Amino acid sequence: MTCSYGEEDRAVMKITAEAKNVSRLQELIDFAKICGYKKLGVANCKGVQPYANKLVELLKAAGFDVVAMNCRQSGMDGAEICDSMAGSCCDPLSQAEFMNKEKTDFNINVGLCLGHGLLFTKHSQAQVTTFLVKDFRTGHKTIQNLE
Repeated sequence: MTCSYGEEDRAVMKITAEAKNVSRLQELIDFAKICGYKKLGVANCKGVQPYANKLVELLKAAGFDVVAMNCRQSGMDGAEICDSMAGSCCDPLSQAEFMNKEKTDFNINVGLCLGHGLLFTKHSQAQVTTFLVKDFRTGHKTIQNLE
């Protein structure tokens, strides 16, 4: 199998190599700094709000301008999607729209549900990485599902 990496893809791979073999948090910070990113977005599930708050605090301490929005912050009623979802509903499209309006350089998914993370990534104008995969059964340690 032969892959054809363009210049932009090669640049990402090179930066990634320079920022690896540290904690995921430090890798994220190093990657963003090497790329010259100034404004980071955090899109999170409300169910992991304390973790998102801590990440925002750490990213700000590392010198970044950070904006954040949790999945229910828009106030969307799920009935807008279908009747069975009536009530307070997650809204990944509003999260992406918010980050796009804020002109974030890079966005971070913190515990969005699988489909919500897919939609957020699809509609985000900036690249997205996942920092936390939500898994309440394992305390967010998804590797335990494979042990």
